[in-house]
Amino acid sequence: MAQAKTTLSGDEKAAWTNFCKATDKSEAVMLRHMILKVVTGTVPDEFSSRGEPKTGKFTVRLTEPERVSLLDIARKEGYSNPTSWTTAVVRSALHHEPVLTDAEVAALRESNRELSAIGRNLNQVARALNIEFRDSDKLKLEGIEKLAERIEQHKDLVADLLTRNMSRWGDDG
Repeated sequence: MAQAKTTLSGDEKAAWTNFCKATDKSEAVMLRHMILKVVTGTVPDEFSSRGEPKTGKFTVRLTEPERVSLLDIARKEGYSNPTSWTTAVVRSALHHEPVLTDAEVAALRESNRELSAIGRNLNQVARALNIEFRDSDKLKLEGIEKLAERIEQHKDLVADLLTRNMSRWGDDG
């Protein structure tokens, strides 16, 4: 698959990022969506939620205090608008699965990077043990303790992310 690149000013990048967040699409997906729309005049179903076009619209009437509360919660939880937050609540209830914000997806990506780094460290430890078995005193206990500490920190980060996500939707997990 070929790649396309461009350079944007700081203001253009910020506007693009905000636009993509408002549509609940990643920047890459939205760019591909727009290119296909211009080139072919149509957009494949894969760009719609769960592969299906959005066909229904619901109107929810709230009291003013409820509306203000919804706006506040959506903002605090990292959603670009109340519709995105409400859609996430409904999808979570319908599909009984986590609905992650962009920040949570970024945290899980960081989690995977950390796991990769930990895996490389473990491979180095295993190699050192296999190569210099008699000189195992070169392998410092401190190094193993630091690795164990990183693993525990990582586990705590992922557990906290999942706990916050499940409690957001009223599911105690």
